Amino acid sequence: MSKKVAVSACLLGENCRYDGRNKKDEGLLEALRGWEVVPFCPERAILGVPREMIDIVEGRAIGNESKEDYTDKIEAYAKEFVQNNPDIIDFIVKAKSPSCALATARYYDANKRLKEKGAGIFTKTIQKLIKKAAIIEKG
Repeated sequence: MSKKVAVSACLLGENCRYDGRNKKDEGLLEALRGWEVVPFCPERAILGVPREMIDIVEGRAIGNESKEDYTDKIEAYAKEFVQNNPDIIDFIVKAKSPSCALATARYYDANKRLKEKGAGIFTKTIQKLIKKAAIIEKG
């Protein structure tokens, strides 16, 4: 039985980023040989591709153009992902993503001034739902 890991789809080469591109990581793909890989992309699932960029403002995932709050939808995506993949505890997430980052998502105040960095909304939800989650941040 192979080990399962959830991986941000853009790192696998899927063109799912806001600009329709990817962040394919060849070294990661090589390292994952023999693993069962389950791709995920909360923003693509909610907003499609291409899409407006999202920032975390006052702890909420806010669309830069529409000012729509996507936080609840990203959290719901994470909950559904866990329900549909109860055997996954290993995650490889995209750095700097407001949805997926582990420690590098930018948090802004109401005036869009950088306050701190932390976990993206999806990853923060995963950490709450799976206490034993092993999460690695890449590129």
